[in-house]
Amino acid sequence: MTGATTGIGRATALALTGRASHLILHGLEPEAQVGELLGAVRAALPSEATLSYFAADFSELVEAERLVSDIRGVTDRVDLLINNAARPGPPTRTVTDTGYEITFQTNYLAPVVLTSGLLDLITDGRILNIASATHLSATLHLDDLTLARHGYSPSTAYAHSKLALVTYSCWLATHRPNPAIDVVSQHPGIIATRLLHAMFAVGGDRPEHAAANIAHVASLRDDNGTYYDERRPAPPNPEATEPATQDRLHAATVDLLAY
Repeated sequence: MTGATTGIGRATALALTGRASHLILHGLEPEAQVGELLGAVRAALPSEATLSYFAADFSELVEAERLVSDIRGVTDRVDLLINNAARPGPPTRTVTDTGYEITFQTNYLAPVVLTSGLLDLITDGRILNIASATHLSATLHLDDLTLARHGYSPSTAYAHSKLALVTYSCWLATHRPNPAIDVVSQHPGIIATRLLHAMFAVGGDRPEHAAANIAHVASLRDDNGTYYDERRPAPPNPEATEPATQDRLHAATVDLLAY
């Protein structure tokens, strides 16, 4: 699971300890800075279970690629991949070293890199992409995916990146290499986290509420292509379900990642 050290990810990491034989967590911080969390996770894991932790900053795509190598170095099988790591849109449009808007890169391109790099290890498993209900009000700018020409705002960039992630989930559900793989996406709830409050002046539920929703959806099977609003299957943004839009996004993503 990515983004496991704060907010929703931290609560979910702890919620998953009872069902993991090898729990692999990712965070932005070096391992030395998350000792308290890792200690709590180890204490909750079954005695025979293994914990691995890797740090990677998704504002650099090479770190997402390195994370693929790190994970492949400790396992030859992935039963459940939860792409949870995300960042809010910064106050002004910010471009990474690779030339992409940072919210889109962190919330969309990095999960695609990670998922693509691990897909052959998920022979009978599940990919759960953590999205946001904000994607329902977004428009996917296929001609300007990194928002160089369209009006920028932090919340617009965030919603745009999450719409891309839901659209990718729908594309991958159709093009999964193995029918034993389920690909789903989920809005985990409106949760009081630093990410939420960086963009929206609203309250929210505790991270444990989202963690319970994620753990529930993670436990399901035979629901390939479903978008969940918390625990309830729901229609995503109609753009995400259009095959032509999915294919155009996929083609554009391949071009962007050929850096």
